Amino acid sequence: MRRAAAFLALVGAAAGFRRPLGLRMASTATGPRAPHEANVANANFYVDKRCIDCDVCRWMAPAAFGRTSPTVGGAGQSYVYAEPQTPEEKTAALRAMSACPTASIHTRKPEAAARDAAGSFPLVVDAARLPRVFHLGYHSEASFGATSYFVATKDAGGDPFNIMFDSPRYVPALAKNLEAAGGVQLMVVSHKDDVAEMNKWKARFPDMQRVMHAADVRGEDRWPYIDMTGVEQQLTGDGPWELAPGVKVVHTPGHSAGSITLILSGSVTGGDGVAFTGDHLALSARLGRLDGFAAYGDDHKLQVGKS
Repeated sequence: MRRAAAFLALVGAAAGFRRPLGLRMASTATGPRAPHEANVANANFYVDKRCIDCDVCRWMAPAAFGRTSPTVGGAGQSYVYAEPQTPEEKTAALRAMSACPTASIHTRKPEAAARDAAGSFPLVVDAARLPRVFHLGYHSEASFGATSYFVATKDAGGDPFNIMFDSPRYVPALAKNLEAAGGVQLMVVSHKDDVAEMNKWKARFPDMQRVMHAADVRGEDRWPYIDMTGVEQQLTGDGPWELAPGVKVVHTPGHSAGSITLILSGSVTGGDGVAFTGDHLALSARLGRLDGFAAYGDDHKLQVGKS
């Protein structure tokens, strides 16, 4: 199985976000932590066998990471097919190393730029077209590596009204960067699969309002075994719902009964309008087009349309 690809862009140090300290060095472990046999020989970067095939490193750093196949290392995991050559390629690979949900990417020798790369999240998606939309990095294994976003905007009074879409892994350094950007006032969760570590984010930003469709709200006794019952805004019915000027949620069931899509106007993004679709609609590398991922949904009839 592989996860849908997402946006990627780079943001420079001028963004003003604080940087964490951790580096990920090579492990001498055998078993799942051992380097995958498909990794190119003698490269500094390598991927271990704990990779869950979420696709994150492959779209973040396509010049370095590929996917194994029946003829290359066995199907279903990422590997290093080429050593990053340019500074831009190396930075992308180091960012992917920090973003990897299973900590499966390593370097055999220290990389001087690793610390700055790890601290560069949130990363602006497209400085020209979506200047207020950022990739949060730090993907979570609890959501199978789902991509999370941050939108830095303000309310009518000029106060921060920052939005998180789906939950990244909770990392204190990332939380500090978000705090420096004004905190998080609203979290929209696309569906139950991508709840991940939202409760940790709520603890860090207690005034944050979380939004989910009630059809996907679960307790700890049901998969994914994360308590969602405390979500502040549990939407019911078919919508749409206007959460704030330029911030709209529409019900897009199929992948799950409660899947929702967040639609932001250009007044919120600072550029083009944008829709965050979660798994309702995403890029399938296998098909080479957008797909609804019906195979992973709760109800195929809902996936193809309500009757």
